[in-house]
Amino acid sequence: MTTELKNIHLSDHDFGAWEQGSLSDAQMEAFLTHTANCPHCADAWFAYMNHHEEHLPEPPAYLKEEIKERVHQPDVVIAQKAHTTSKRVQLLIYSLKVGVALAASIFMLFAMDSQMLDQITNFIIFR
Repeated sequence: MTTELKNIHLSDHDFGAWEQGSLSDAQMEAFLTHTANCPHCADAWFAYMNHHEEHLPEPPAYLKEEIKERVHQPDVVIAQKAHTTSKRVQLLIYSLKVGVALAASIFMLFAMDSQMLDQITNFIIFR
């Protein structure tokens, strides 16, 4: 099986073996690991599954309604809001870091005496 070789892409034969359930546990793990890490094989698997849709079981009729209900439950809404909030918090923290660095730079510039500024200027100019 080509899934045992990490630098070779999967073939339709490998996809067929997966679909028939004829892979061993080790082969199944190698197959799934490879498709998770190889964009080419993930795309090929997706294309294979699109061409073999007739073999896929139909989802239960209640699934769509169940998903719609689940999306509006409080724990899902809170998790989604937390994710959005965390992005804003990350931006706020980054902005604060930049502001503190800028303030520290300005403070250091004005805290230096004129002799130190002359030394720095001479170092930069005559370097």
